[in-house]
This record gives sequence, structure tokens and C-alpha cells, in this order.
Amino acid sequence: MVHWVEEQVDASESWPGSIVTVRELEADYLIIGTGAMGMAFADEVMLQDPTQRLIMVDRHAKPGGHWNDAYSFVSLHQPAAYYGVNSEILGTGGASLASGTEVLAYYERVMKKLVGTGKLIHFPMCEVREGGHFVSLVDQELEYQVEVRKKIVDSTYMDVHVPSIRDPEYDVAPEVSVVPPNDLPNIRKPSPQYVIIGAGKTGMDAVLFLLDRGIDPDRVTWIVSNDAWLLNRAHIQPGRMSRDGLGSNMESFRDAETVDELFVSLESRGRILRLDEGVWPTRYRCATVSSVELEQMRRVRHVVRMGRVVRVEPSLIVLEGGELPAHPDALYVDCTADGLSRREVRPLFEGQRVTLQSMVMCQQVFSASVAGYIESRYDDDEEKNKLCRVVAHPNEPRDFVMAMAISMKNLDSWAREFRGWLRRSRLSAVHHEPILELIRSGLQARKIVPMAAEKMRLMMQNEFPEDALKTVGFEEGV
Repeated sequence: MVHWVEEQVDASESWPGSIVTVRELEADYLIIGTGAMGMAFADEVMLQDPTQRLIMVDRHAKPGGHWNDAYSFVSLHQPAAYYGVNSEILGTGGASLASGTEVLAYYERVMKKLVGTGKLIHFPMCEVREGGHFVSLVDQELEYQVEVRKKIVDSTYMDVHVPSIRDPEYDVAPEVSVVPPNDLPNIRKPSPQYVIIGAGKTGMDAVLFLLDRGIDPDRVTWIVSNDAWLLNRAHIQPGRMSRDGLGSNMESFRDAETVDELFVSLESRGRILRLDEGVWPTRYRCATVSSVELEQMRRVRHVVRMGRVVRVEPSLIVLEGGELPAHPDALYVDCTADGLSRREVRPLFEGQRVTLQSMVMCQQVFSASVAGYIESRYDDDEEKNKLCRVVAHPNEPRDFVMAMAISMKNLDSWAREFRGWLRRSRLSAVHHEPILELIRSGLQARKIVPMAAEKMRLMMQNEFPEDALKTVGFEEGV
């Protein structure tokens, strides 16, 4: 598949007495990372042009990115219909939520298929340094240098973190037992108190794991530093998006003057949910739950809202807003890793480099497949980036407004440029919608969008500085 030449280099400065073997490779694309975004991009590039030669490099032993580090009871939070790669259905498709085990097996199968074409080489347990240079993590004498004919693709920029690969960012006394959620299935001795630290989707999964195994909810203490608005999974099901998706959101924008009014309207339409109806959420991170899961989580009465944890001591939790007594034999479950941190937005296409980022709110994998299609079909970076405005991962409710605006602008551009591909792409929501329902919802949305777009523009003017609007191209309207 690729041509390589071996060259021996003296590496005694780094590894005394050793000679490094440098293998020189050639490929059209060097893709950094074999997680969900890297796999979706590679798959689409190879679908568009089967003659392309690719090299994929990842620190993990198997493809799947952060799924390799996740807890065993993790599953997709949105339907499997929208996840994976375009050329292969994940699980049973439809509304099913594939387990982490299924996802890893899926990516191993997809990688085997891509490698089997003879056009792709996978280098696991390797790390990219600079340019086309990467090194083995298991053999200090083995390095590679790739002559990249087209692009280096960074699929790791979104920087997904899970608790198992990092230490807690708060102090922990030696006597205290703090574990990542990965350790929950390995519990062999009951604890008098389970303290879940973290209010994101990982924290929710940990709470649900304990409750589903019969733990008395009064033995669970849940530290929620910031409540967040939650997406209602019922409204993002395949075949239902055109019926109550974009149109419902646009009606809420049309009827609102402020961000708070917008979220009141979205909640009244059942689009979003919150853990406690008496607490106004200050975060929005795209976490998705069902009504059944929400009712289960509401059984936990010991929800602590005193800010972030500062220090955990025997019998005492020190938080930003005060102190909380705890059982000396409590088990603490750290769920505080920022799964999708908010990164600085950079152009997707910059010369020989592609930096994969989301272009539709909360749809990173679909976005990566779109980037692969656009990379294969367009030549000019300026034109590509105009089609690929980046959606920063939302953190606060106001970010929902900006993310929706950019997503709409991108989707509208894509519908004009390659509507047929969107319809064929299994990662695209429109692929799963009945055609007559799409036409009906499109005609209905035309009546709402102009007024909704004007409200959206006014909200952005109030919430974001003018230079931020210019950065994303909305100074003249949505």
C-alpha cells in the first residue's frame, strides 16, 4: 500500500547505545487519531475516492479513541443511527443506544474493512510529534517519517477527556477512596455512602448505575456544581426530527426576546429538561436524557449545590461554598473530567492541515464526515471554510443561540451545494426522515424562520460582542 525506506539514525542522546530505525512512508493523508471523528473522515474520503492512500496513527492499541478509556457501562447518549461512519450501520440502527462494547467492536470491524482495501495502514500505539513524524510507544528504536502528499488531519483537537485517564483536580486525603466510574462494576464491598462528584453525563450515568442496582437513593450524595439544561432524547429520534425538530426550535426563537425566555419556551415544548424544576440551570452542554432516566435521577434527594469540590478529607468535603460532613468510609466517584472542553475555534482547512471540529451543534461525527466530503470535492480553502463554519462546543445557555445560528447557516449552505449527499449520508438526520415529512416541515419552517432568525440575531447582539459576530459572519444577520 505504501512505500517505505528504512534508515538507521544514531539516537544515543535520547537512548544511550541505541540506533533508531526510521521508516520513510508516503501517503495522501496522515490522520492523527482513530476516534469517532478520525474514522468518519477517513471513511468518507475513501468512499469519495477509493484510490486515496491513508495512514492513521493513534496512541491507543485499538481504534475508537476515548471509548477505549470509558467505563464499561457507558453507552451512546443519542441514537446509533447518527453515529459511526457512513459506510457501516452501527448496531441495529434506528433509536437504539449502542453500548460502549458494541461501539469498540464496531470501530474494530470498520478499521479491518478499511485496512482490507489495501489503501490504509493503521499504526496503533504510536504518537505523532511534528509534521509527518511519529514514533512507536512500545519500541524506542522505531520511528516513522511520512511524506504527506495532500493533508495532515488532526482529529484529536476536540480533546475528549474521561475520568480514568486523569487525576481529580481537587485535593484528596490519603485515607479517602476516590475512584473513576470505571471502578464501579468492580465493587465487592458495600459502602455506607456513595458520593458522585460531577453533574455532567458521566455523573448522571454513575448515579443511574447505582440506582439500577438497587442502591437506596438516600445512600447517594450527588455534588452538582452547576445545573445544566438537558436535551430530551424523545425529540431527537430518527423519523421524528422533521416532525418536531427544527420547526419547534424556531417557534421558540420566534416567541422569545431573551435567552431565558427562549429556554422557558423550549422547556414548555418538551425540547429540554432539567434535574430540579426549582433550580434554574446555568449550563448547557448537549447532555441527553430520557424522561425515564430523569425521573430515576430525581429519586436522589441529597443533591449538593455548593460549587466545586476543593478538598476531600475523612468525614468532610470542602467545597467552594462551604463544608459538608461525610461518612468516613464513603466511596467517592470522580466524574469531573471535561468530556468535551471548549477549544479555541480555528479554521478547518489551513493549507496542508485539516483540524476537525464540529460544524453542527453536538454532532461531531456527522461534522467529520461532511469535512471528508468537502475535502474530496472542493479545492479552495476559502470556499471550504465558508462551507465549514465551526460550532464551538456550548457551555452556557447563551452559547445555544450562537451554536444554533451557525449550525443553521451550515446546513442551509450544504443543502444548496450537496442536498443529495445529505440525503444519502446515514450520519445525517435527514437520511432517516420520510421525504414527504421533510417537504412538509420545510414548507412550514419557511413561515417561521424569517422572524425566528431576526430574534436570533438580536439575542446574539445582546449576548456577544460585535467582534464575535464578525468572526462567524453574522454582523449582517443570520
